[in-house]
Amino acid sequence: MADSRTRRLPAEQRRAQLLDVVTTIVLDEGFGAVSIDRVARDAGIARTVVYSQFGNLEGLLEALVDHAANRAVGQVSAVIPELPVDRDPDVLLVDAIRAFTTLVRDHPRLWRLVLFPVEGAPPLVRQKVAEGRSMVFALLEPLVEWGVAQRGGPDGIDTELLARGLLTMGEDAARIVLAEPDRFSPDRIADFTAVLLGALGRPPQTAPPPAGDA
Repeated sequence: MADSRTRRLPAEQRRAQLLDVVTTIVLDEGFGAVSIDRVARDAGIARTVVYSQFGNLEGLLEALVDHAANRAVGQVSAVIPELPVDRDPDVLLVDAIRAFTTLVRDHPRLWRLVLFPVEGAPPLVRQKVAEGRSMVFALLEPLVEWGVAQRGGPDGIDTELLARGLLTMGEDAARIVLAEPDRFSPDRIADFTAVLLGALGRPPQTAPPPAGDA
């Protein structure tokens, strides 16, 4: 019985199959190993099918990078809630870190492609990663500003720099989850985040004045 390598597939399914083949080649051997002939051979199809989907090698690599960047940004966006939020900001951050690192652990091929340098990566990769990072930061910064206001400090903290620091922390957490998943679990990273937030302290909540007081 023919499998997806040989039978005729709808264009969208064939495109996804070919991008998966390219991802494997890139992660195993680097971008320099990708060619139309190699992709066709590994996919078990004619070269003309690859050309019909992507036009040429440049189009194929651009499609791979776009696909990976869009998926990565989509996964991150899914764990960053939009304002207004009716939750404790510390709990929200801990849960978001746990959810994000779980996604990274469960989709290692995607995140290896995004977060680790791959041999022979074209400039487009760095460009798309930078664009994705900017999009995530635009979602994160107002949430951080809200969170600092909700928790009452720390006083005088630069929320823009804090947001950048949290973004960098999240990326590093993702890298260690990919590199040593048995040692650095999402729960371990979330627990560390909770302890770190606790060390910052929170001002005591001011009780409302008794009814009738001026």
